[in-house]
Amino acid sequence: MSEQTSASLRIPLLLLLLLILAAHPGSCDGPEATLRTELEDLAIMKSRLLIDFSAGPYGFRRLMYVENREFSKTEGTDALFAPGRWAVGFSGPLVTAGPVSLRGILAQLYNPLAHGPGTQVCSDAAGLSLDIGLDVASRRGLQLQIIPGHWSLLGIYKKQIGAQVGSVIAVPLGRRIACTLAGLLSTPPDRLEDDQPWYAEQTPFPGGLVGHVAGSLVWELDPVRFSLAAAGSGGQWVAPGTLTTLNVGLSAVPVDLDLLIGSCSLGYFTPEGDKGDLEWIVAARAKGDLGALHISAAWRRELSPLSPFPGAFRDSRDRLDAGIQINLQNACGWSWTIRADAELEREWSSAGQGHCRRCLEALSVLDWRPWTLSAGVEEQWREDREWVQDAWLEVGWEPFWGQARLKAGYRHSRVSGVYLAGSLEAVGDGKRTYIRLETKDVLPSFAAEEARLGKDWLQMFALRVGWEAEARPQSPARSGQR
Repeated sequence: MSEQTSASLRIPLLLLLLLILAAHPGSCDGPEATLRTELEDLAIMKSRLLIDFSAGPYGFRRLMYVENREFSKTEGTDALFAPGRWAVGFSGPLVTAGPVSLRGILAQLYNPLAHGPGTQVCSDAAGLSLDIGLDVASRRGLQLQIIPGHWSLLGIYKKQIGAQVGSVIAVPLGRRIACTLAGLLSTPPDRLEDDQPWYAEQTPFPGGLVGHVAGSLVWELDPVRFSLAAAGSGGQWVAPGTLTTLNVGLSAVPVDLDLLIGSCSLGYFTPEGDKGDLEWIVAARAKGDLGALHISAAWRRELSPLSPFPGAFRDSRDRLDAGIQINLQNACGWSWTIRADAELEREWSSAGQGHCRRCLEALSVLDWRPWTLSAGVEEQWREDREWVQDAWLEVGWEPFWGQARLKAGYRHSRVSGVYLAGSLEAVGDGKRTYIRLETKDVLPSFAAEEARLGKDWLQMFALRVGWEAEARPQSPARSGQR
């Protein structure tokens, strides 16, 4: 099928789905539509249409159409923007189809030990959710609710990766305890490509059939949160592997604590044939709210898989984050926020060499509507003599018709220079128009980067221009007044 034929079928397909949903007898209220279009760097046009149906016996339903078009530089083409990637999605209580993102324990299966303590992944129900980003998601999925809220069938597909099929069963064990079981069957492609070196530290996927079985237990009893997830993988030509995570949280005024412990064995493969970057992780996070004073601290230790070569070391990383924030308010209507953050990171490479990195940042924000004034400094330093010092100033203005912001900063490093960022947004009744411009990197001084003067300066900036419009149904009272 040609691109012209494919493009001509998109609108009729979208209108057909819209008519089917709008003709439902339970749709006593009209749909809410939101259209957003964004032009990025004058080269890529992104558009998204959302149509929400909130009434009827089947609850909330959403229809989405998203497409990305690139600027065509080919001579003789009729369209300024050539047809690009597009997708149609639908989300409802019974069916979810289209570009999707993973939730719950499914997200852990595909990306093991990548989520920190206290994240929603540990407590969310396993399944698929509609990805409504402006960028067309590469993962497609279909989830059918056989018994809504308890048993569903799903299929996931990604180009050049293959398809996975499975099922999710949710078993409630009381009002505060939920148990979830998931199973997947997939055939990822062989990972022995030519661009992969034979001496790779991690064993590549040899191919064949792979199965996954996972379970999670979530218990929430204020002020305690507890979640345990365990998964196993095994296949036709791979050895069994395991994945386990334990997340414990405590919410007690004025402190919020979270602890995460996770382990991923060397034999574990994801449903797409990849391996996780970590073997062990231990992380803790604490937040304190003492009125005008807010304190936060986080610590994590990560261990990478042991290299199979004799005499090789295990990669590891320790990281400590700490922050303090003070909020001051006045009866005159102004507020002043002072924040300071510190990061300390220590890495040990596979060669046994250690590298240290630290980052210090201080920020002050003065808010006196409709004006805001922000100033900050930041310093990053590494043991290998890489250092960066930043200082910036930002001014914001929020009148009745929208907002405007301008930020200017100076970076002092091996390549010093200034960087700029600005945005202008106008809002109205159900409409919004915005433009954002910022430098992709620092603008070098003329003396330091004379070789770059001949290049196109537009390539050094990132430009986004977009608009958004909403159409909501009128209530019977308002329509009667007219």
